[in-house]
Amino acid sequence: MREENTVFSRRNLLWAAGGGAAAAIFTALVTELDDRLTSPAQAIRDDRAVEAAKREEARRKAPLSLNAYYYDRSDEAKIWLAVAPLTAEVRQRLGTPAFAEIATERGIDAVVSTSDKHPYRLLTRVRLSVVGQWAAPVFVTQIRARVLRRSAPLPHAYVFQQSQGDGEPLKIGFDLDEPDSVARVIGPDKRLGGAYVDDRSLTLAPGEPITIDVQAQTDRSYHEWVIDLDLDLDGEKRVVTVDHDGQPFRSTSLARHYQDRYYFSMAKMGLVYDGPGPFEPLI
Repeated sequence: MREENTVFSRRNLLWAAGGGAAAAIFTALVTELDDRLTSPAQAIRDDRAVEAAKREEARRKAPLSLNAYYYDRSDEAKIWLAVAPLTAEVRQRLGTPAFAEIATERGIDAVVSTSDKHPYRLLTRVRLSVVGQWAAPVFVTQIRARVLRRSAPLPHAYVFQQSQGDGEPLKIGFDLDEPDSVARVIGPDKRLGGAYVDDRSLTLAPGEPITIDVQAQTDRSYHEWVIDLDLDLDGEKRVVTVDHDGQPFRSTSLARHYQDRYYFSMAKMGLVYDGPGPFEPLI
């Protein structure tokens, strides 16, 4: 009986010794792994991995967040031109607050910029809001208006409102009648000069916003158009396009003759109908 107890005790001692050694080895491994995971060098590697993942995610995004919309300044001579013959519904709404609900859908808002040399010129004002959202700075190398459709000026009807004062002219313009309508600098004489981005650097850092106000001019046509921005992304060339909420922008010059003409009269505090005929801004 004593011999069996002795054997049993030795076996227990051997198991205990082996288990203790295994536990010691396991503890050492865990300690070593913990040291590696929490060491300054590992922390740096983890930070670099996180930053690399963020850069890769940013590169998968569109390089710019873009929004563009018609830009109205109330101090200028404005004209609304119908895209189709006036219906009874539109005639009833003319000159009322309800007209604003259908004005953009049923017509074009423009700025009158006529002169002896340019008797049919109208302007369309657009505000472009841009935010950089790439992993690195985005270089804008060119801005242009790309015409999708061109036809004769709209001859249906217009509503004209005289200028309330001389507003400050914008600095950037497109000539939609040109084959390649790049954004150009507007000079003091209101003429278009050199390309806007040729003489300046237009760069957007990540998260940086800019606002660009442009005007598109035409002397002889109706245009549907979008804005293209040529980009340089670390040597990669890319073009991004912005429109008006999924639809092209619309511009037109004055037509030679209209089916219906309306004017805002300050004396009569409302609209005056003047029948068919050419545009006459001084009535």
